[in-house]
Amino acid sequence: MRRRSVLLLVSGALAVAGVLVPSLAIKQSHGDTRITGVVVNGGQPIVLGPTGRVDFGFSITAEDNSGISSVDGVGLWGSDYGALRSSAIHCTARSATVSVCTGTSSVDIAAQQIFDSMAGTWYVQATAHGRDGDRRTETKAGSFAILKAGRLSSFGAPQTAAPGATISISGLLERPEWKTQQWVPSPDQPVRLEFCAKGCTAPETVATVSSDSEGQFTAKVRVDRTGTYTWSYPGKDWAEPVSSYGVQVTVR
Repeated sequence: MRRRSVLLLVSGALAVAGVLVPSLAIKQSHGDTRITGVVVNGGQPIVLGPTGRVDFGFSITAEDNSGISSVDGVGLWGSDYGALRSSAIHCTARSATVSVCTGTSSVDIAAQQIFDSMAGTWYVQATAHGRDGDRRTETKAGSFAILKAGRLSSFGAPQTAAPGATISISGLLERPEWKTQQWVPSPDQPVRLEFCAKGCTAPETVATVSSDSEGQFTAKVRVDRTGTYTWSYPGKDWAEPVSSYGVQVTVR
C-alpha cells in the first residue's frame, strides 16, 4: 500500500510539471502519426554559468499520411522533477504529410527554474495530431543537454627554462553552483596538460592529473622545446569541456 501511494505521488508530481508517465503516453497514441525529429537550441548544449538566463528555441518534426494539424502538450523535463515551460507552438507544412513545429523556452537561474542536481540530459515531451484524428504522444520525443559552464586557469609556469629542465605548471578548475550563484572549486576531475610547439597543428597531451578538494592541480614536465602549455578539461555529462589560456614557455 505504501509503495502504491509513493507511485501515485510521483505520478501526480509529473502531471503537475506537465510531464506524462509512459503508460499515459501509450494510451494517448493511436494511428500512423509520428514524431520524427526534435532539435533544441540548434543542436547545441545549453550552457549556464552561476547566474543569468538563457532563451532558446526548438523544433519538432511530425508526420502523418493525412498531414499534421498541430503539435501541443510540449514540455521540457529533466531529473529531480526539472520542468521548463514552452511558448505556443507554430507549425509549418513542409509537404502534404510532414510539418515542422517550432517554439521557444528559457531557463533562469535567479528564478530558481533549475537546481544543481538537474544538470545533464533533458527531454522534450510532445503530442502530434494528424488531420484525420490520429495522434502520437512521446514523453521522450527528443533529448538535449543543460550543462554547467567551466572556468579553468593556469598559473606557476616559468616564462623561460633551460633545455631538459623539469618545470611545474598548476591550475584551478571551477564550476558554477546554481544554489548560491557563485563559482566554486570542482574537485576530483581529470584535467590534461597539453603542449603545442611552435607551428604544431594539434597539441599533444603531456600529463593527466586530477583536481584536489580545492579544485587545484599541478603537473611536472620535462621541457626540450619552446611552446605553449594549456590545461584542458574534457567535461562530463553535467559539465561542458573547457580549456585555459595557453602559457608559453621559451626553452633556451
